[in-house]
Amino acid sequence: MVLRWLLALLILVTFVGLYANEHWMTRRLALDGLGPTQHLELVDDSGSGGTSKARLVGKPGGPLAMQCEIRPVYQWPFCELQIEMKEGDLDLRRFSHIRLWLHAEGPTLDKGAAQVRVFLRNFNPVYSKAAEAEDLKPQEVGFAPGAQPQPVELRLSQFVVSSWWAQTHPLPVSLVGPELDRIRIISFSTSGQVAPGTHVIRVDRAELVGDWVAPETFRLGLVGLWMFSLLGYLVWESRAVRGRLRRSVSRSRALEKLALRDALTQVANREGLSRALELLIRSQGELIFPLSVVFVDADHFKDINDRHGHDVGDQVLQLLAQTLRANLPRDDLVARWGGEEFVLVMPQTPAAEAVAVAERLRHVLAHTAWPAGLSVTASWGVAQADSEAALEEAMREADQAMYRAKHAGRDQVISASA
Repeated sequence: MVLRWLLALLILVTFVGLYANEHWMTRRLALDGLGPTQHLELVDDSGSGGTSKARLVGKPGGPLAMQCEIRPVYQWPFCELQIEMKEGDLDLRRFSHIRLWLHAEGPTLDKGAAQVRVFLRNFNPVYSKAAEAEDLKPQEVGFAPGAQPQPVELRLSQFVVSSWWAQTHPLPVSLVGPELDRIRIISFSTSGQVAPGTHVIRVDRAELVGDWVAPETFRLGLVGLWMFSLLGYLVWESRAVRGRLRRSVSRSRALEKLALRDALTQVANREGLSRALELLIRSQGELIFPLSVVFVDADHFKDINDRHGHDVGDQVLQLLAQTLRANLPRDDLVARWGGEEFVLVMPQTPAAEAVAVAERLRHVLAHTAWPAGLSVTASWGVAQADSEAALEEAMREADQAMYRAKHAGRDQVISASA
């Protein structure tokens, strides 16, 4: 039940997490040239000897719009709308792409749609000595906004270093290629195919987009969550199983003490022996066979009661039970069958071994100090059961063998198979 709930919870968390990572964990930064962190500036080729003119158009608070009059005086005439970061350079490694709602119009040399170049200009003290715009490494993507569905999404991995800048700024191999860790200026410029005339670039909206947690990192975290949760469950289940096993053992021991105990001798009674056998068979099955049954009956016990009283007789029975229990392996069962009669059950013991054990016990009784200076002996009957179905028959045969020992003169061991 716990595992099913855990799996259901993990599946729910996984689906919610994936959806949240896709839709709710998105980092956005608006590029609007407003506020204290961004500064809007227009640049044209007038600083390079050209006569092109750029100016802002549109209403305050509306979309960023630049109108440019391109004049073919400079070799590469251009106008550019720049957004400069005023409070520290921008690390674009936290973002994955730039999303643009962009409009461009104006004549082109190839008579095609008006194009726009988007620049990401990076600062690096190695090559940006004077920190001037022309020393910032430009990384660009060019496209025709009118030929693209809006918004246009440009992956940051699509930006490449401008070839004209790379030719005039030779760099060591370690710095060749795009750099996006210290972007100082993001700009929108006319393309190299502009023809003389009026050009307009309007940025209705621009934003940098990225994930607070990268999808691959988030998925790796989910895998880790699954592994950690399942490992935690296995640890918990292992402890729970050990706990159940301890409680089961405790209950078994309590059951043995409660149901298997004879009040006088503190060994199993007849009903207790039956329950103990059931528990033994349930826990070990056929592994307990062959199993031997030994019936033990104290010799001349009626005479002991008649001559010395029942108190001495009780002491004899108590000492007999203690002696049997103390001289048998822990796995063997000892029970009082009734009166002065006891039963020994020996799992995984063939009859021949049980006979040897009974003989040893018979000699132990002979050397035991009995109450009132008595000398107590017993008669023994042994039988073997090879399966659960044969247990009842083995009990009967052992009982009969014990009576044969009585009739044969007492103080001896007789096997049912003899």
